[in-house]
Formats: sequence, structure tokens, C-alpha cells
Amino acid sequence: MHKNWFWPVFLIASAVVLIVSQLGLFTLRVSIWSLLLTLILVAALISSLRYLNMPGVVFAIAFLTMIYAQPLGITKLVPWTILGAAVLLSIGLSLLIHPRYQYHYRYHNHDHAHYNHHNHDDVHESTSTINDDHVNLDLSLGNSIRYVHSENFRSADLNVSMAGAKIYFDDADIKEGRTTINVDVSLGSLELYLPQTWQLQENLSNSMGHISSTGTPTTAGPGVILTGSVSLGELRIIYI
Repeated sequence: MHKNWFWPVFLIASAVVLIVSQLGLFTLRVSIWSLLLTLILVAALISSLRYLNMPGVVFAIAFLTMIYAQPLGITKLVPWTILGAAVLLSIGLSLLIHPRYQYHYRYHNHDHAHYNHHNHDDVHESTSTINDDHVNLDLSLGNSIRYVHSENFRSADLNVSMAGAKIYFDDADIKEGRTTINVDVSLGSLELYLPQTWQLQENLSNSMGHISSTGTPTTAGPGVILTGSVSLGELRIIYI
């Protein structure tokens, strides 16, 4: 379904389901809060499926099974067995299947273009350039690509929840010798593309998540402190 029609139709259908459920026309009786949470999780599941965001898919399904554990006859598996299986599945599937992104270009004032080809599908996502020394990104239920353009990059706060994000720092200059990137990844995936000259010092809290790096930094360059947490999600560091 086209992006412009999906959410309006989904919200209208959700309103109908909500009203009908309270009229007692469903054989399965659930509380109003369980139903509202179900609608939110279904929306997250569909959004994650569109972009092949595996942690979002797996945990949306896991939480749905926990809500309806009694009618499904799986109360013995709630919550730790389901959560444990979800963690293993999300990590395994994330290693095999990465989020989809469309063709995208980036142009700067000096007419330098970056071209990144990931997939031929017509996938909609948010793509933009951040011209700021302090980068702030708060992303939920979606996919985003951000290019940081800064002549004096100082800090970044990146919060990704049930979403997928790619942040490119190859056009960010560090002039003060050291900077900090703080991440908070929960039920999502975050990819950081860093210059090879950056000397990364990791101080991360990992709670049932997956952290990996690709490439090797050089021996000289500015220092970057990477702090924050990864909870039931994936963080990838790629040196370019």
C-alpha cells in the first residue's frame, strides 16, 4: 500500500476494531488497554516488515504473544522464554537480513556527491543532511538516513527505538581534539559510518543487544567517545 494511504487506513480500521470490540461482537474478550497496545504493536510490526527491520518484527510478535498468551496456551513461556527466544532470533535474523534502503544521493556546496546503492525497491524513508555541530536524532517506528555536515563537530545524541537509522559522519570535522557520541538503541538498529581517522573509545552498556564493527581505524586522528546503551537492538560501526 502506498505510504500516503497506509496510516490513515490503518488508524480508521483501528478505530473500527476498538469500537466493535467494546460492543462485545468479538468472541475473544480483551481489555481496552490490551487492545490499544495490540494496535500499536501491529503498526510497529507492519512498519518493521516494510523495511526488513528484524528486531522490530521479532519483538512486536513476541509482545503480541505475551499479551495473548492465555488464549494461545503458552502461559508457561511468558515472559522469559519468549523474550530469550526473541533476543536470539532478532540477533540471528539481523546478521542475515539488513534493513532496506532506497537509492539516495547527497550533494554539498563543493559539488561532491555520495552515492549509496542498497536496494532497487521503492522504499520510502527519511533522508536529510544535518548542518549542526550538535546532532540530535530521536527516531521511532521508521527508517532514517542522516548525513552530518559540520566544520566543528562537538557531540551527538542518537535515540533509536523500534526503527532503523544510518548516520554518516564522513563529512564532519573535529577541531577540538575529542568529541562524544551518545546512543540509545532499543528494539531497533543503528549504523554509524565513521572516518577511519577517528579514534573510537567505546563505553557502551549492552543489554541483550548486538554490537559489531567493520573496518579498521588509522593510528592518528581525533578522539571520539562512544557512550550509551544498546537494549534488544543492534549497533554497527563502519569505518569508511
